[in-house]
Amino acid sequence: MKIINIGILAHVDAGKTTLTESLLYTSGAIAEQGSVDKGTTRTDTMILEQQRGITIQTAVTSFCWNGYKINIVDTPGHMDFLTEVYRSLSVLDGAVLVVSAKDGVQAQTRILFHALQKMNIPTIIFINKIDQDGINLCHVYQNIREKLTHDMIVMQEVVLSPKITMTDISDLNKWDTVIAGSDELLERYIAEDSLDIQDLQREKCQRTRRCSLFPVYHGSAKNNLGTEKLIEVITETFVTGTENSQSELCGYVFKVEYTARKKRLSYLRLYHGTLRLRDTLLLSKKKKIKITEMFIPANGEIVILSDDTLKLNDILGNEKLLPHKAWLDNPMPLLRTTVFPEKLEQRDDLLNALTEIADTDPLLQFEIDTVTHEIILSFLGKVQLEVVCSLLEEKYHVRVAMKEPTVIYLERPLKRATYTIHIEVPPNPFWASVGLTITPLPAGSGIQYESEVSLGYLNQSFQNAVMEGVRYGLEQGLYGWEVTDCRICFNYGVYYSPVSTPADFRFLAPGVLEQALKKAGTQLLEPYLSFTLFAPQEYLSRAYNDAPKYCAVIESTVVENDEVIFKGEIPARCIGEYRSDLNFYTNGRSVCLTELKGYQETSGEPVLQSRRPNSRLDKVRHMFQKAT
Repeated sequence: MKIINIGILAHVDAGKTTLTESLLYTSGAIAEQGSVDKGTTRTDTMILEQQRGITIQTAVTSFCWNGYKINIVDTPGHMDFLTEVYRSLSVLDGAVLVVSAKDGVQAQTRILFHALQKMNIPTIIFINKIDQDGINLCHVYQNIREKLTHDMIVMQEVVLSPKITMTDISDLNKWDTVIAGSDELLERYIAEDSLDIQDLQREKCQRTRRCSLFPVYHGSAKNNLGTEKLIEVITETFVTGTENSQSELCGYVFKVEYTARKKRLSYLRLYHGTLRLRDTLLLSKKKKIKITEMFIPANGEIVILSDDTLKLNDILGNEKLLPHKAWLDNPMPLLRTTVFPEKLEQRDDLLNALTEIADTDPLLQFEIDTVTHEIILSFLGKVQLEVVCSLLEEKYHVRVAMKEPTVIYLERPLKRATYTIHIEVPPNPFWASVGLTITPLPAGSGIQYESEVSLGYLNQSFQNAVMEGVRYGLEQGLYGWEVTDCRICFNYGVYYSPVSTPADFRFLAPGVLEQALKKAGTQLLEPYLSFTLFAPQEYLSRAYNDAPKYCAVIESTVVENDEVIFKGEIPARCIGEYRSDLNFYTNGRSVCLTELKGYQETSGEPVLQSRRPNSRLDKVRHMFQKAT
C-alpha cells in the first residue's frame, strides 16, 4: 500500500477539523462524522481546543483509499505555535490549505501559506463552505491571487444556485497557467496541435509537486461536498517521500506525547529503511537505542515508539537521507513568569506535570531558582501559556497562579576587564585568591570559560569550584539579568594549605565576577523580531508613522495590489501591542509575519530585575561595596 502523509492547514473557523472528519467519513474510516461544535471530533481532544475551535497540538489519524494509505498529520493552527507547525510540516508529502468561501484569505491563512512556501511543501487550496449564503467565488479567487499567489489555477467550474454543481474544467483557455509554464505545451498550443487533458493534468501535478503551481478545489466539508474529489486529487498529486525499504535507515521524531497512564510515546516519520522490534539503532548524535515496543497506526511509515530517550527533532539513522530539512530551529523563549500551585501540597505534582509538558514542547522551559526555590517558566507566547495552564488543570488536575509575564533580557560586557581579590586582604573573608578576566564576544557567541591556572598548582576540585561560582555569578549581571556573549578566563588563584577549601573559591568567584563586570560595564540586550507587515494601502501613512511609537524600525516599503508591505525589526516586548493596534485600525485586514532575529541592545530604558536573596553572598557583596 502506498502511503502519503498530508497536513490540513487553515485559519480559525475555516473548517480544518471538519474537513478532517469529512475525509475520514467519506473514505469509510469512521461510521459517523464528528462535530467541532459538539466536541466529538477525532483530532481536537483538549478542552481548550474544543472551546476555541482551534488545534493546538499535533495529532495523527489515517484513512485508506484505492490502494493508498493517507496519514493526516493535523497541524496546529494558532499563531503562537508556528514553530510546531514548521516541525509538523517537515514530515509532510503535501498540504491542503483551507480557505473559507465566506471569509476569504485571512491573516492566519497568509502566515500558514508563508510557512508552507518556506518549507517547500506542495499545496492544494480547498475553498470550503461554498454552500453558505452570499458567496462570491470570483472575489475569493481574486483574494487568493492578491494575498497568496498568482500561480494558482481554478480546477472546477462551480454553479452555486439553484443547486451546487462542480465539474472539472475542460476549456483549454482555463488551463492558461499550466500551458504558459511549460515550453513544450506552449509550443504545441501556438502550433495549434491538439492538447490532451491528460497531458495538462500530468503537467499540473508535476508543477504542484515542485511548489510552482497551486490548484484550487471547492466543497463543503460539513455536508461532505467535494470531499471525494479532494481525496482523488491528493492521491494523484502527492507522492510519498519514503524510499526503498531495503535502503539505509532514516527517520525523524516530530512529536512526543504522554498517555493518561504516563506512557511516553515518540512519533517517528520513517523515510528510508525498515524498523523492527529489538533493533538497536544509532541516533545521529552518536547515541544508541533499542526498539523494545512500537505501534503502527494501521500499516505505514508513521511509527509510534514507546521510548524514554528519544527527543523531539531526533534523527534515527543517516540524517543525510532526510528529504526535507528537519526543522531544528527552536527559538529561545521570549517571556518568563513565576508559577506556583494554588494548593501548596501540589508542588511535586506541578513539577512532574511541567517535566512532561516541557518534554513535548521545546518552546517551553522551566527551572527551579537555586536560591528562592521558585518555579520559573520560560515560553514563547501568551497563548502558549494559556494552553499550559489549561493542560495543567485538565490533564494533571493542578490549578496554578502566576505573576505577570516579563520579557527575558540579557546582559553583555562592554569592554575587557580584569579583577582580582587577594587572600588575607580585607574585606575578603575567604581563604582564597581569585583573578578573572572578562572579554566581550560577538552577539550570539554565548559563554566561553577557560582556566590559565595550572592543575599542578590548583587541583580539579578547586578549579571546578571557581567554575561553579562563575556560573552562578553569570545568572545575574549588573541589571539583574543573565550575562552572555563573553569569555571568562580564570587567570589567578592562590590557596593556603590546609585551611583553604573549594567552598572558599566557590563563594569568592561570584564576587570577583561582579567587580569585573562593574569595571567592564554591561549593555542590556532584549529579543528582537524581524517582521513583514501587510496592510491596506490607505493605512500606509499611519502604519509607517506609528512604527517609532513601538520602537519598530522599517527597513523597506513596497506597494503591491493596493497593499503596502513593510519589512523591519521590532523589540519582542512591543509586537503584541503593535499587532493589536494594526488589527484595530485596519479592521483585521493587516498581517504581521515575525521571526526571531536575536538579541540586540535595548532601545528602551534599562529594566532592572531584583537580585535573588543569598544570605552568604549578599553579606560579602555588601562588604566589597563598602570597600570600593
